[in-house]
Amino acid sequence: MKVAIIHNQLRSSGGMEAYMLALINGFLAAGDEVHIFTYDVDRRLMARLNCTVHRSHLFFIPGRWKKYYFLSWLNKKFNRNGYDLSLALTRTAAAHVAVVGGVHPASVALREKNGHLFRRFHDWMEIHFERYMFADTPTILAHSKGIAGEITTYYPDVDTNKIVVRYPPVDTDFFAPVTANTLQKVRTKYHIDPARMTLLFPSKGHRRKGLKELLAAFSLLDHNDYELLIVGEKLRGFQNIPANVRYLGYVDNLSGLYCAVDYTVLPSRYEPFGLAVVESLHCGTPVLVSLQVGASEILSPAEGVVLENITADTLAETISRLKKNRVGSGFVHRHGLSVPRHIADLKALIHRQE
Repeated sequence: MKVAIIHNQLRSSGGMEAYMLALINGFLAAGDEVHIFTYDVDRRLMARLNCTVHRSHLFFIPGRWKKYYFLSWLNKKFNRNGYDLSLALTRTAAAHVAVVGGVHPASVALREKNGHLFRRFHDWMEIHFERYMFADTPTILAHSKGIAGEITTYYPDVDTNKIVVRYPPVDTDFFAPVTANTLQKVRTKYHIDPARMTLLFPSKGHRRKGLKELLAAFSLLDHNDYELLIVGEKLRGFQNIPANVRYLGYVDNLSGLYCAVDYTVLPSRYEPFGLAVVESLHCGTPVLVSLQVGASEILSPAEGVVLENITADTLAETISRLKKNRVGSGFVHRHGLSVPRHIADLKALIHRQE
């Protein structure tokens, strides 16, 4: 099958980018011909992928205008009929399938009020492209039931028959339980004391993911008994970091850390799905998440704790009552979250349009 994947960037930087790489590797493993359409490329990453990259050279266009130009070009020039299957991971109506990891008005609604003219303009542009995408794309794939509901809430004119829900997969070759020897090395490297209750917060976009509330919660907890490890984006703008909170920087492979900690925590104010939840559970570590995390839809009590609110007091009280335990295998299989299963589901979508 000849497959096209469209996204703003080909990088290893966030949830949708990780999803894109899983798609690329999944289609290639299935023997498909993969074409990438993008404008922002990590050359080292591109060199490792056995696919064709169609890069739009937009160095002469400033800032966000690159994205708007790219989306406009796709809407006018991209021919999806040249591919057996095309997937858009950004806000364009050009592909057979629009993959939706969140809708822009929902994130705007949760943002602190900001009357800045340029921000309002960029919000208008994002919503403009999103509305056109929902109207003209044959199939809309929502990454959770919550996202499907947001689509119909903020865009009531969308044909609901076009919407399907498919949870994003986890790369079980990349994220997997580690050996006892590797586990000990990880604990030694990051100074993780098994006697403490250690939580991991993997994040890009700290404010949206609830770091402010987490820091306040850990300041209320006994520093000798509870520790928070943060990986990902730097702690810009956060002051008075409690002594039981440590920033570890970016970590290329989180499998070891997932296995070494007691819980992965994601108290997001808005999280359309949350791949870190699935990654953690596949490594055997339970999760503590807010109700706003899309993956909470498929959690059992043995796999995670779901919070209806994320105030510092609620977080601190909940964390103080956590018990150490491991999660059994099978979560990915039960929910069809393997990459091969997801690739098969995507290919089946094209038959809905025939």
